[in-house]
Amino acid sequence: MGLLRLFLAYMVLLSHAGVRIATYNGGVFAVIVFYLISGYVMAGLLRRHYARPDRVPMFYADRMLRLFPQYLAYAGATLAWFWWTGATTDFLTRSPTALDLLNNLTVIPLNFFMYNGADAFTLIPPGWSLGAELQFYLVVPIMLLWPRVGVAMAAVSLGLQVAAWHGVLNTDWYGYRLLAGVLWVFGLGMVMFHAHRHRPALATALAWGAPVLALLVYLYLRRLGLHTAPYHQEVLLGWGIGAPLLHWAGRFKGGRIDHVAGDVSYGVFLNHFLLLWLLFPAPDRTPVQLALLALCSFVLSWATQRWLERPVLAWRRRLRTGAAGVPQSVT
Repeated sequence: MGLLRLFLAYMVLLSHAGVRIATYNGGVFAVIVFYLISGYVMAGLLRRHYARPDRVPMFYADRMLRLFPQYLAYAGATLAWFWWTGATTDFLTRSPTALDLLNNLTVIPLNFFMYNGADAFTLIPPGWSLGAELQFYLVVPIMLLWPRVGVAMAAVSLGLQVAAWHGVLNTDWYGYRLLAGVLWVFGLGMVMFHAHRHRPALATALAWGAPVLALLVYLYLRRLGLHTAPYHQEVLLGWGIGAPLLHWAGRFKGGRIDHVAGDVSYGVFLNHFLLLWLLFPAPDRTPVQLALLALCSFVLSWATQRWLERPVLAWRRRLRTGAAGVPQSVT
């Protein structure tokens, strides 16, 4: 799924650079598809290497070794730039307190910025979604080891999403950002993995049924005048289009180009805000500037993946049983 993930990472980059598709925020769409992919990949990773309860701590170690080397490097570089230049941005509004630094170091508190004010000092602004991702990692072994519990958790999450559709809960927070409202999207990705392996007909039905259901929900919300609430439409597009994309990508046998794209995608997701602040801080960016931003992000991500993440792969493989030959870009 490397090419798909790189495409999604660039959609996030462009959205933060001020690019809109008509009036839609492509970055929101991309994040929802990332959640689907994460559910799919984590289901496979756990089933293959960490299927016993006693191996769950090793799964957590695997995930930390995957996410944190590049994250800490880019967060540290951003902090050094902030201290060196004294510049402020919408996400770096003050000198950091010890709590600010702890929030950025541990990531999960960034997902609760609406309650703790963490967005006043966030070194990597997309880090709030990594906070949701890390919370998913904490609960996904429970969802897989005890499927009935997992189904119940996903059902509660979907109920919160429905409440957000109707404005009972904050539509932005519970409809898009907080794990409580989007856990069911991760769960859909997990079901897609299981269906691909054991029930292909169900996988096909999910792939074609998701866009139909998303359209029906959109028409329902439109009739109530609720469709323009923050990110309703992008979230619906995310899981409505993302499910067929996941169905196709999950059956695609990736080659070297796909693996390289997957390797680079995470760094693009992490580094583009720092590059925006360094290179093109003005809000009106030309197409040439956007192209340069995309190129610089790719090159920098390739370098950090090669020199920071790749050396850690050997440690991650030691955590697994039969891990030799697992493609870097899908785990």
